[in-house]
Amino acid sequence: MKPRRLLILCEGGTEKLYFDSLVQHKRIYTLPIEVFGKKGQHKALIDKCVVERKKKADDLNLSENEIEAWAVCDCDRMKIKYLELLRYSEEKKVKLAFSNPQFETYLLQHFEAKGPKKRKEELILELEKHLNEKYNKNNLSWFDEMIDKDPKRVEVAISNSNKLGNHTRPPFLTIQKLTERLLEFAK
Repeated sequence: MKPRRLLILCEGGTEKLYFDSLVQHKRIYTLPIEVFGKKGQHKALIDKCVVERKKKADDLNLSENEIEAWAVCDCDRMKIKYLELLRYSEEKKVKLAFSNPQFETYLLQHFEAKGPKKRKEELILELEKHLNEKYNKNNLSWFDEMIDKDPKRVEVAISNSNKLGNHTRPPFLTIQKLTERLLEFAK
């Protein structure tokens, strides 16, 4: 069933910047999409998705089933196992877009299929090599430029991320599932 609205709650601000940019550049306007940043982590983030979905449904006189909700988070300070978090999200009927170790792992996949990095600093250095500039998580203007010049980079990121599907060892990504879902509405 095609939802009537898409609701995306992100743990941080970088994820919001990314998905806002993707929606704009891919002209995903076939249904209303709302993206919120800095909404918490893990189970608390999923709980906020449930609350926000109910509020939107009530405000718009929709069934909650007509609103597809996504929680976007990574493994920072995670006190439970991934599979437990996934089960929790499924119980709450919230889709989970996850990254281990962090969202920048997904950003790097736009440039190359990249395996594990031991430290966040190494990941950022690798990303900066591709950007030819200092990485600023509060400014994704480079992504805007990249997607304008080479829109297929998003599909490259999806393909590369799909190779990182073993939740028992990093890097592990399901962020691309949300990207794929959004692209379905661009058609």
